[in-house]
Amino acid sequence: MKRLALIGSKDFAEQIQILAEETGEYKVVGYFDDFEKKGTLIRSLPILGKIEDIETEYRRGKFDSVFLAAGYKNFAFREFVFKTIYGKVPFATIISSSVKVGINVKIGDGVYIGNNTVIGDRTVVGNNVFMHGDTTIAHDNEIGDHTYLSGRINTAGFCKIGKRCFVGICVIFSEHIFIVDDVWIGLGCVVAKSIKEPGKYMSPSAKLYKIE
Repeated sequence: MKRLALIGSKDFAEQIQILAEETGEYKVVGYFDDFEKKGTLIRSLPILGKIEDIETEYRRGKFDSVFLAAGYKNFAFREFVFKTIYGKVPFATIISSSVKVGINVKIGDGVYIGNNTVIGDRTVVGNNVFMHGDTTIAHDNEIGDHTYLSGRINTAGFCKIGKRCFVGICVIFSEHIFIVDDVWIGLGCVVAKSIKEPGKYMSPSAKLYKIE
């Protein structure tokens, strides 16, 4: 079983810890967090240091791999931390045992894929991608680096989602959709045409109306 250190120690890290240990491949041994004192116990596990200490602690044999447990509110930070450490310290890829992966699929480093997800044939999942459960990615898709997919997302074939994108829960993509980098798509949207400009997008159908 590999010893795993998480970058970040808040609620998001707890979610990752649960699934990582459920796979039977990893045992979380502690956290790196710039906002906590070294040695502080979080959920009975220690703060191993700050982000700048990761490479040193890896060389000392404190853990075997790391995973970035920072959420989707700051994509620039997620990308910066990943790129700063990548190639110096191994990143874990955490995939639930219930995930179904097609043929000729490429999955990058530092990726999380949650329960009951389906990845279609010839799909490419980039580095540092977070994909919540109950999601279906069809054949010949591409998910860019550092992108965050909430749960229950469905894509048709030949979709390409750019880097540093956020896709809200229950979003549906039509076939041959292209999403440029740095796009935020709100919950419940139906994406029927490509998005060629960065920004935040929300479907009018997501508006809540009082009916009585």
